[in-house]
Amino acid sequence: MANYKDTLLIQTTEFEMRAGLKDKEPGIQKKWKEQNIYNQKLKLNDKKPLFVLHDGPPYANGSIHVGHALNKTLKDFIVRWKNSSGYKSPYIMGWDTHGLPIETAIAKTGVDRKKVAPEVFRDLCRDYAIEQVENQKKGFARLGIFTDDSVVYKTLDHDFEMSQLKLFAKLVDKGLVYKDLKPIFWSPSSETALAEAEIEYKDVKSPSMYIAAKITDTKAWNLENDFAVVWTTTPWTIPANQLIAAGPEIEYVLIKPEQDNRRFIIAKNLLDSVSEVVGWENCKVIKTFLGTDLQETKYAHPLYETKISKIVLGEHVTSDSGTGLVHTAGGFGEDDFQLVKSQKMQAFAPINNSGHFDVTIEDKDLEGVFYADANKIVGTRLTENNNLLKMKWITHSYPHDWRTKQPVIWRATAQWFVGLEKVIPQIVEQIKNVKTKPEWSQNRLKSLIEDRKEWTISRQRLWGVPIIGFYNAKQELVINSEIVNFVINILEKEGVNVWFSKPADYFLPKAYQKQNFTKETDILDVWFDSGCSNLALENRFKELKRPFDVYLEGNDQYRGWFNSSIINSVIWDGQAPYKQLITHGMTNDESGKKMSKSIGNTVDPLEIANDLGADILRLWVASTDYTDDQRIGSEILKQVGESYRKIRNTIRFILANLGDFDYQKNYQKNLEEVDLFSLHNLSEFKQKISQAYESYQFNTVYQLLNNYVNNELSAFYLDFIKDILYVEATDNLRRRQVQTVLWEQLWVLIDTIRPILAHTSEEIYQSLPAANKLASVHLLDLRSQNFIAPAKLVEKWNKLLIFRNEVNKALEIARDNKIIKKSFEAEIKIELTKEFTEIKTITDLSQILIVSEVSFESVGEPTYQGTIGKVTVSLNSGSKCERCWGIFKTLKTADLCPRCHSVIQNL
Repeated sequence: MANYKDTLLIQTTEFEMRAGLKDKEPGIQKKWKEQNIYNQKLKLNDKKPLFVLHDGPPYANGSIHVGHALNKTLKDFIVRWKNSSGYKSPYIMGWDTHGLPIETAIAKTGVDRKKVAPEVFRDLCRDYAIEQVENQKKGFARLGIFTDDSVVYKTLDHDFEMSQLKLFAKLVDKGLVYKDLKPIFWSPSSETALAEAEIEYKDVKSPSMYIAAKITDTKAWNLENDFAVVWTTTPWTIPANQLIAAGPEIEYVLIKPEQDNRRFIIAKNLLDSVSEVVGWENCKVIKTFLGTDLQETKYAHPLYETKISKIVLGEHVTSDSGTGLVHTAGGFGEDDFQLVKSQKMQAFAPINNSGHFDVTIEDKDLEGVFYADANKIVGTRLTENNNLLKMKWITHSYPHDWRTKQPVIWRATAQWFVGLEKVIPQIVEQIKNVKTKPEWSQNRLKSLIEDRKEWTISRQRLWGVPIIGFYNAKQELVINSEIVNFVINILEKEGVNVWFSKPADYFLPKAYQKQNFTKETDILDVWFDSGCSNLALENRFKELKRPFDVYLEGNDQYRGWFNSSIINSVIWDGQAPYKQLITHGMTNDESGKKMSKSIGNTVDPLEIANDLGADILRLWVASTDYTDDQRIGSEILKQVGESYRKIRNTIRFILANLGDFDYQKNYQKNLEEVDLFSLHNLSEFKQKISQAYESYQFNTVYQLLNNYVNNELSAFYLDFIKDILYVEATDNLRRRQVQTVLWEQLWVLIDTIRPILAHTSEEIYQSLPAANKLASVHLLDLRSQNFIAPAKLVEKWNKLLIFRNEVNKALEIARDNKIIKKSFEAEIKIELTKEFTEIKTITDLSQILIVSEVSFESVGEPTYQGTIGKVTVSLNSGSKCERCWGIFKTLKTADLCPRCHSVIQNL
């Protein structure tokens, strides 16, 4: 028996089945860089409309993590798509390079910022930040990000710092910036003020104390051995108590427990709950009165009995919890501060920058004690003087420094603020014009802005942009537009570092010199830094004009960068910096747990890239619903890898079967109906893909792609054309026609995967049997050709798919019943229902169904019966062609069918 394998047109391609991404990708990336593909594409797109995705700056500290990879890859999808679909879309990466983490990194090397010259310490910080930026650049390059990493912005760049200071000058000019003593979040571990965006909440155990303060004078009742009861979870603030606050409309009672010789004041509706906690029994109500009756009642400090304070009214007081009377320490809370201020008192905050009691506490037991350690001392002292009614431990949510992970406190300190009340209405109006994805997040940003009255912009650190301000000999703040602009002119010429090395007079106009002025030592908040990025980019790149098209960041940035950016932008010139905000969730491990180095469940994106390939990581990003939290782990990546292999193998099949195809010849005339149907489905697929990319629904792209590859191609069109491709003569018209269809399929698949599988699409393009190719697939625009088949043809062939599906069910039954082994052995007889009679008009039906013979006739006992009618499957008793494996009633020769014999004769 002859072997006809070598006569079949089973072709090969240099596009390998085994991807080997980890080995190929670095070489592809090297060529992109050497050939300057990104800038080549921008030049090709130079006359096209701009589309600007503005990159939010990650912090320049440490290697990139999987959250960075998700963020940058999502942005890359957008930039690559836009650059191929009619836009010029530059992508300028940025970095946040000032602030505490960098100072901390330098401190860990043994450098004490308080013991070296400021400019020396700042130079060390600058060098470290730049080193971190370069490290992260390499990480992003390994992911295949489409950019020029020599054109970036850093918040330490001189022109960036100048843009920032010019905004500060505008704040001064508009009267929006001021310095005041106010309680703010203070981090003892970082020794600096923090913004709300730098706070995270964690559950902690705290001592909950019910404390009695002896009443010394009142007009509300006849005084005996009476006490006001307050409740606190911060006993360390009791030494700084200045007032007790009562709610004006709250009903209070004076009660006498059976087992105590003292009487106590408490909110009436809290009597039962407090009695249960402290152990009071059979409480007798002596008198009931409103909070207004308690006004000006005097009490002795629970720790310092000679210190007399008073009860005042506070609108913030409720009777929902506690005792209805609020311990008030003006230096350690917002409501407390405002209440103390309303009484013409100075807020008392005897805690230093590191969180220790200072000498102003005037208590030797507490001086130098860390605030949290003072809880025990306070509890002991209260017990000794019989003012501690009850202490128990409770678990509650408490604010922490998001960098050090240590608790923060409210502390009244002198800080710089931007007053927002005048500009909030204008900002809210701008937000109404901003599109958001998800849509509901517009209201989130709006509510976060509306709730802000001011913005703390000062930090007590060294590595950052200085706040321009001076103090006269009386330590009074001196700041105005003349001084600020004078200083900016000097810093623009000499650099920001000079502020930290020269005396005040160096920066002052002559009229202010030689008056013993001193400089401000605070720096600007890093959120103020990054919030100026839109202004800095517009100033540096004259082509870029705000508002930019898209900001895409994690959903925590509504409180952070989105917030600071729109505040700064609206203050600058009244407009929002962005047209659309897109947010993604956080990335968790495979079981949905938050990633943590201490737990050991982190996933390193560079390890994935160097093990599985960056394209696998990129495909994972596309597979997720990024608007929600995502999961990643070995099993998930394994599933993504399987999806990748199916896509790759499908494209490999197409490439292999185009090896001898001349795409410059036109074979599109007189295509068969099945070809037209396939091209029609291709155009519909292409349209859906375009819509998904334009709406940033990358998981829809992923789903559409997988469905199309597996169902439209592998399971249908590619399956039946194998016979045509392998068996027909090389230049057989039918073979050339299906190759034409494959050529069009290939290009749409390339366009589809280009933004996501950036490296694989390049490998495909370089494997194409085509002349005059450009240097890279990423220099191409999308192909615009569409194929729309007549509606009746589409309807007919959609019925064919239903028909084919039911025939396959019949074949499966026949295989199970041992009637046939392979489908090509089957002879099919079908009694069609009226709805499917037009199936008879389809030519080459046996080839499409991959069976030996199909006939339409009455059927007795069917193998299968369904919506198409009755189907009988039997074994074709004819002879097998040893070349094409078809079963025929008669062969041309002993082992060849007429078609194969003809092909062989013409070889």
